[in-house]
Formats: sequence, C-alpha cells, structure tokens
Amino acid sequence: MRTIVITGAAAGIGRETAKLFARKGNRVIVADIDELGAEAVVRELEAAGGQARAYRLDVRSEAEWESFGRWVRAEFGWADVLVNNAGVMDLGGFVETTVAQWQRMVDIDLMSVVYGSRVFARLMIDAGVRGHIVNLASAAAFLPSKLDPAYGVVKAAVLMATQSLRIELRRHDIGVTAICPGVIQTNLLAHGERNGVSAAEQEQWREQVGSLQADIAYAGPDKVARVIERSVRHNWAVVPVNPEAWFIYGLLRLSPTLARVIPSVLSFERADKLLELGKPLLDQLVKGKVGS
Repeated sequence: MRTIVITGAAAGIGRETAKLFARKGNRVIVADIDELGAEAVVRELEAAGGQARAYRLDVRSEAEWESFGRWVRAEFGWADVLVNNAGVMDLGGFVETTVAQWQRMVDIDLMSVVYGSRVFARLMIDAGVRGHIVNLASAAAFLPSKLDPAYGVVKAAVLMATQSLRIELRRHDIGVTAICPGVIQTNLLAHGERNGVSAAEQEQWREQVGSLQADIAYAGPDKVARVIERSVRHNWAVVPVNPEAWFIYGLLRLSPTLARVIPSVLSFERADKLLELGKPLLDQLVKGKVGS
C-alpha cells in the first residue's frame, strides 16, 4: 500500500485528491492547518472504506515540516507521493501590496513547496523508492497581471522550482510534476485578501468575488484531482488544467509580447464594474441551473 501525503487537504482540490487516492487503495495523510477539517475528511474517507490519517501542519514553518517528515518516517517508513497543494490567493497591485503581504504569499505558496519537497525528497531518496512530488502552481504562472502580481510571481517560482527539482531527482527515479489549474470551483478567492482596501471594503469584496468564482468556474476540484492522479501515473512535467489554462500557456509560448499586452487592459476598476454589471446576470443563470 502506498502512502500519499497531501497538504491543504481539508477542503477543495486537496480534499478531492485525498478522496481519489483513497478510493484507489492508498493510505492518505490529510495534512492541513485546519485540524478539525482534516479529521472530518479522514472520517469521510474511512466511512468509504479508505485508510487515512490526519496531521495538523502549518506549511509556513520549516520546523513543522521537519517534524512531519520524522513522523511519517516513524509511522510508515516513507511517503510514495507528496502533493504540495496548500495555498492562498491574494489580489492587489504590485505597489499597493505591502511587504508583509508579499511575504505572506511567499511563505504559504512558495516556501511551503520548498520545505515539503526537500523533506520528502530526502525520505524517498533514503528509502530508495520511485516516488513522486506534485506541486500546485497555477495558470497565473504564465500570465503577468495587474490584478494578482504577488500570486503570479510566487506561482511562477513554484513552476520553475518544480522543473529544477524534476531534473535533479530524475537520477533517483523520482518524478516531479507542476499542475497549473485555471479557474476552479473552490473557496480560494473567498479565503484570500484584497490588498490596498479598507477592512470593510475587503469583506464586501471577498463575499462578491468568492461567489463569482463559484459561478463562472465550470470545472470542480475533482477534475484537478484526476489530473494529479494521472500525472503521477504518467510522470508528466507541466500540466495546465482547463482550456483557459492551456490557452494562456500556449499564448505565452507563441507570443510573450501578446501575453503581456492582453492582460494590460485589465484593472480593478474595470473588474469591479464588470462584477457590478455581471453579477445579477450570473445569479439568474445559477438560479436557472438549480431550478432546471
């Protein structure tokens, strides 16, 4: 039986990935800073006949990653697959995003990948297993934007770190994959921050944009989970998810200049206006789908 470690597994993509690997007969370690949420997922997996353990992990802490690795070694010997899924998405212009806000993105979205990959790559190498590491990047890694520069920067770094690690671990028969989703039905934006606004404005924005993400995304986290599982089986290198992610990926390779020009027309003012105009229509469409 393989041991699969998944971070941010209490909800969204992580939860669906845990469910999929458990259904396929793997032991799943549900790691999340939300300990109660992780335990709830474990109960769900066990009720369906799977094997799972919960582990509280703050992915920002190198010390906690080291302790986590020692626990996995003591309990199971090694991990066969690590899925670095935990992350947040904050929006805000490059200049209006404070240094502390930049650091939050770096700590959660980038350094967690660095810490986790180092700890579990060592476990895999020491055990001599043909393991696999999956890092969740994003289509934002391909697209410079005024709306989410911090998120795009750290996800681009995750993408490059993943490819560098893939080259290094090849001689150990350890695969490494970067998954780059587009717009997915998760609570990523609803749990994020809007930099450069007041607390009251941020709460209003979070409510609006969180529901908007659910309305416009046509793919759920289960789709990303299936891509992750296939990527582990086939040892794919970089995998965009959804047509918009593939389009952005192709556009960047075809014309980097055009990939910069197109998003330059976007701004928070235009986005807010589109949100104001389009939200009532989206609400009606969603009601129509629910009622049909």
